[in-house]
Amino acid sequence: MIQKYLIKVGIFLLNCSYSVFKLLPTNSNKVLFLSRQSNKPSIDFRMIVSQLEEDRDVKIVIMTKRIEKNMKDVLFKNVPLFLRQMYHLATSKVCIVDGYNITVSVLNHKKCLIIFQIWHSLGAVKKFGYLALKTPYQQMIAKELKMHKNYSYIIAPSMEIKKYFKQCFGYKEDHFLLGTLPRIEYLKTHHRVNKEKIYRKYPQFRNKKIVLYAPTFRTQGTDRTQEIIDAFQNSKYLFILKVHPNTKTKYRISNCVYDCREFSTLQLLSVADYVITDYSGISLEAASLKKPVYIYGYDFEDYQKDPGMNYDLKKEFGKYFFEDAHALYECIAHEKYDKQVVIDYFNKYVVQTQDVTQKLVDLIIEKGLEDEETDYRLFEKTS
Repeated sequence: MIQKYLIKVGIFLLNCSYSVFKLLPTNSNKVLFLSRQSNKPSIDFRMIVSQLEEDRDVKIVIMTKRIEKNMKDVLFKNVPLFLRQMYHLATSKVCIVDGYNITVSVLNHKKCLIIFQIWHSLGAVKKFGYLALKTPYQQMIAKELKMHKNYSYIIAPSMEIKKYFKQCFGYKEDHFLLGTLPRIEYLKTHHRVNKEKIYRKYPQFRNKKIVLYAPTFRTQGTDRTQEIIDAFQNSKYLFILKVHPNTKTKYRISNCVYDCREFSTLQLLSVADYVITDYSGISLEAASLKKPVYIYGYDFEDYQKDPGMNYDLKKEFGKYFFEDAHALYECIAHEKYDKQVVIDYFNKYVVQTQDVTQKLVDLIIEKGLEDEETDYRLFEKTS
């Protein structure tokens, strides 16, 4: 109960400070990018910025910084950051976020500020937001910190994903726009460039069959990553282990296993012949390139319970879903992959595939930077 009132006091103080910043004039060409997913701008942010600057005279401000998730003191330990964010929120016409941001959701903004949520994952395999609240404590924190409030528009890549986004974000139909993250375009346009960069760093990758394993981050439960490493060690394949940056576990590896920390997972897709993942959005990103995708879902039953999944990857991938690492290895080694599986999977969850950055920027300009009251919603309302 004390924590609840501390949060209320913190938000009250933030809004008091923000009321002063709101006296400043709004720059009608200013676009603010906020993220706490990383300390540097994502490829999606960078591509949107590049296209915006090409299409229009805009002032761009990018603020990306990971903040601690301990809600007990998160409001008080990040005051300097919040003050800078408040200044830019008060003076911007458009704000673009790719996840939950405290100042975006808890503050009372000017009516002229348009906020776009583009979400940092291409798909929605895992439950998040309001669908992931399991306990009264989590529900209290979400309510007090106004989780995912204040968005003007939420970008969804398909009707199927929008169905889950509506529940996860807690918004109705008229807040959604159809759009795809620019990374889909990046994967295709930078495929050859990324491949050559990686080959220069790792010349031994040339003319080899490469398996990329990129699992989602786990905060608890069983970790059977070592089993998939062991299954491919001393095989004819080179194995790239790309675990989440927050993963602290150390694994036993041999000379044929690489972490390739100099390159992002998106870049590594360019050299991967096979992609193994679990409940990560990388399955859709790999599918966009028609790469053979295998699901290593050794904790599938547990994961369905907590945090939960929006759709069933066991059904989506059929015979390419495995709970046993050695069975997965045998499938890659001895069976030809049916690429129609990944084609159907991608087409189900992502609609736009051409000129996606330009189309997304057009929406940002039309709905955010221009004054017309035109309705640019691309989804039909349901009764």
